[in-house]
Amino acid sequence: MIDLRERSLEPEILDDPAVPEHVRERCYLDLERTHHWLGNHRLLIRRIASDPEPVSRVLDIGCGHGNLLREVRRKLHVDVIGVDLVPPARVTDVPIRRADAVRDPLPDADIALSVIMAHHLSPAEVQSLIRNAGRSCRRLLLLDLVRHPVPLALFRAFIAPLVNPINVSDGIRSLERAYKPNELADIVRDALSGTGATFRHEVALFKIRQLVDIRFQPHSGSTSARE
Repeated sequence: MIDLRERSLEPEILDDPAVPEHVRERCYLDLERTHHWLGNHRLLIRRIASDPEPVSRVLDIGCGHGNLLREVRRKLHVDVIGVDLVPPARVTDVPIRRADAVRDPLPDADIALSVIMAHHLSPAEVQSLIRNAGRSCRRLLLLDLVRHPVPLALFRAFIAPLVNPINVSDGIRSLERAYKPNELADIVRDALSGTGATFRHEVALFKIRQLVDIRFQPHSGSTSARE
């Protein structure tokens, strides 16, 4: 039986840059299906669409092959851009830059997304990512897993039989590495301390996800002038 009291620090298979591109692409397709089944993309698109200010550009931090950005562009008719530590080898119809979102400057955007990425990072790295996003975006929607026996049991029963073995292994490891809600809230609170930024933290039914909605103070960056 897995002990979820402490976060696992064991790496996932897809964390290895040596994973072949065709294998990585197949795994990302399975991840896209999982997000669809869980309603993660629908939730994020609704939040972007309901933003009280005009949204002209959306940034996806850790975008993989850009599947979420394609859906955002198709449904909301906005400009999109992604960054990833290991971008796809082939050219895609979505602009994706190689970048370490914890340390490297990020493209300007109105809203940044970070989806199922925070658990890959240490608390200090999550804080750095949040502060980094605040330099180029006015809002960050950070969605991640919850370390708890219920989502782990649901994953094994309903998701694992439908996806490839790498996604099964990485899915279990992701849940072992995820932050509990109180842990993630404390990380975000410390990251925003003294900045004037605000956040809301929501945990879904059955703890299938947690969403942190961060609104930064206005900054000098503008999405009207693109790089």
